[in-house]
Amino acid sequence: MRSTPSREPSVTTAPKTKSALVTERALLALGGDPAFITDLLGDLSEEYTHRAAHDGVPAARFWYVREMVRSTPHLIRNAIRHGTPSARARLAACMLAVVVTFSVLTLAWLTRNGPPASLVFGGGIVSDGIVVNNLGPVQLSMRVLDARGHRLERTEVRYQRISGAPIQVSTRGVIKCTRPGDAIVRASLAPLHRDFVIHCEPVRKIRDAGWGNFVVGGPAGTLTVDAIGLDSQPVTRIAARLRVEDSTIATLDSSGRLRPLRPGQTWIDIEIGDRRAGSFVTVYEPVRTFEGLRPDQRWVVAPIRLTRGASIRWPLPTGVFFLTFSADSSEVPPMRGFVGLGSGSSPTVQSPVNMTVAGLIMCTGGPERPDLLRAYCLARAPGATLILRYSGPGGPNEIVGSLALERQEQH
Repeated sequence: MRSTPSREPSVTTAPKTKSALVTERALLALGGDPAFITDLLGDLSEEYTHRAAHDGVPAARFWYVREMVRSTPHLIRNAIRHGTPSARARLAACMLAVVVTFSVLTLAWLTRNGPPASLVFGGGIVSDGIVVNNLGPVQLSMRVLDARGHRLERTEVRYQRISGAPIQVSTRGVIKCTRPGDAIVRASLAPLHRDFVIHCEPVRKIRDAGWGNFVVGGPAGTLTVDAIGLDSQPVTRIAARLRVEDSTIATLDSSGRLRPLRPGQTWIDIEIGDRRAGSFVTVYEPVRTFEGLRPDQRWVVAPIRLTRGASIRWPLPTGVFFLTFSADSSEVPPMRGFVGLGSGSSPTVQSPVNMTVAGLIMCTGGPERPDLLRAYCLARAPGATLILRYSGPGGPNEIVGSLALERQEQH
């Protein structure tokens, strides 16, 4: 009788799942120690099977992911210690990818747009509404923001006139002012709405606009405008758009005031509604006297103080220049509005201050007001001088003013 050989009892292990194999290969590719990875994944797999049977698959999966995240620092240290240079490079690339991905997702979360939360005015606004100086149609500018202050695009805001002057208002916010008046307009974007005032002040003509002159280090100035409306009356509400041609000479601050920066002359573009104008602005350098002026000092102003019967005598540079004396203005000279050469008429305005010149120099001009003298001069050679004398009878014992010199470029 043949005997059958005895067999040892065998121990079988559950085959690894596809996801476990992929995880193991990925960790090995990053340089992890094979024994450490096998033990780690084996322990996690056994615990996962136990939790899935008692707590359910969702709870087991959550536990598994949490434990993998908690094990990440240990896996990284193990890979750095046992990995080859190429494996360490792959590990560094993976870590960089994770950091970049997390940063992008965080930025996207923080900058995401929410639902509309507020309606905000665009330009042309005063404290109590929107000023419209245009004669033609104007598109209202209303921004829609979410609760975080992000501007929302592609929002269909609707407009309608509620009361007031019968101005033309389209549903898309195009308005046209055909006469002066105020109207209340409503902007709506469900569930939001906002009422605001439209001040219709159409400007037909700009007769004059400007700031005057400035001195380096002096105060800022406010725009003065003489604008005429459709009813031929002055327009008092102005929403002007301004642009300084040379912002190194003067600049506009947040309130629209012009602030002088350095000596020079620049052009200011002024736009009011459909009308445009411009103005030259001169910034002078303050000096104590005209003596010793450098050739590059083209715009200077000096304080003048004259007692009755006294005079001053200052040297003048060669070339072509304007001279302006203004009483009661020791800082800023007035705007130059000289009538020009060859007028053929003698001054009829009497001034207590007499301005004369001596030497190889020729000037024309004279008093424009009792407190204002202007002259346009050509000094052909060095040695020309200016004499200011206060000799008029009556009046104050002392006159305080300013004397400005503006050299002209010679081509």
